[in-house]
Amino acid sequence: MHWKLNAATFAASCLFLGSAAAFAQTPPAPTKPQDPAPASREKREANDEVVGRVRRGTKLLNCKVKNTKGEEIGKVEDLVMDREAGTVGYAILSFGGTFGVGESLFAIPFAKVVRTDDATCVVADLTKAQLEKAPKFAADTWPTFDRNYGKSVHDYYKASPYWDVPTTASLDPTHISKDALDKDRLHARGMCRMSKAIGTDVEDTGGKNLGDIDDFVIDDGTGRVVYAVLSFGGILGMGEKLFAIPFSSLTRSEKDDDKVVLDVAKDRLKAAPGFDKKNWPNMADRQWGADIHKYYGQDPFWNSSKDKRDPNSGTH
Repeated sequence: MHWKLNAATFAASCLFLGSAAAFAQTPPAPTKPQDPAPASREKREANDEVVGRVRRGTKLLNCKVKNTKGEEIGKVEDLVMDREAGTVGYAILSFGGTFGVGESLFAIPFAKVVRTDDATCVVADLTKAQLEKAPKFAADTWPTFDRNYGKSVHDYYKASPYWDVPTTASLDPTHISKDALDKDRLHARGMCRMSKAIGTDVEDTGGKNLGDIDDFVIDDGTGRVVYAVLSFGGILGMGEKLFAIPFSSLTRSEKDDDKVVLDVAKDRLKAAPGFDKKNWPNMADRQWGADIHKYYGQDPFWNSSKDKRDPNSGTH
């Protein structure tokens, strides 16, 4: 797979966070997560959406956008991920309906886009007057999402920059500069569109193909990308199942910028807990999540300093 990228189109490849090796030490013996109790299973939404405060990235793409009055004002065109921070920084919105402001796209801080009980829409507290003066761009001339641009967007919407939120990752506050983009691909640091990141090839440490990324799962209270959902084919031939992998388990390939690496033994992957495409587990369930992270030798995402809420709530 090869993605083309330049500052004019921003339709390119994505490199992923490698803040820690997946298996610096031998992980504990495999323990497959147990299926949620019947009461938890009943909480699953229709159309295989996960429940709680985590959300599939593909379910956010093309979501309707409403204002606080309940009026439909546009839709979510894409999400922009900061791959090094492992965070969705922006929702890219288009506006029509009562907010008809032309064909422009708007980068809105992800924290300003609020999930509702309706899985098909989100709420943005915006006014037409606000949007008429807001930073915007055309679909074929995406801006460079460097820190200067990001700060202007966050300042306009009076939101704290997502990179100022404490995190366990060591981040250079200037790392997303204009030279993070070139005509072919992202360099070692940069941003990417989620719609373009889906389909990324996944390899083992020997360079053999394992499969590709089918979806991402986001903590929509913080914007954190918590799981990459993988489909395994290649050398594993594991059929139609999907596998939720802690996002921290993926590292960028040193040999090919268009690929990511999963450092997990082949036998361990073959025994990994998977699920059917039409029957997603409740990924907001903390016990399920703890078991998944333990299986891959990772610390649960909610244990980082970015997440100080009740670990048993499962909602926000």
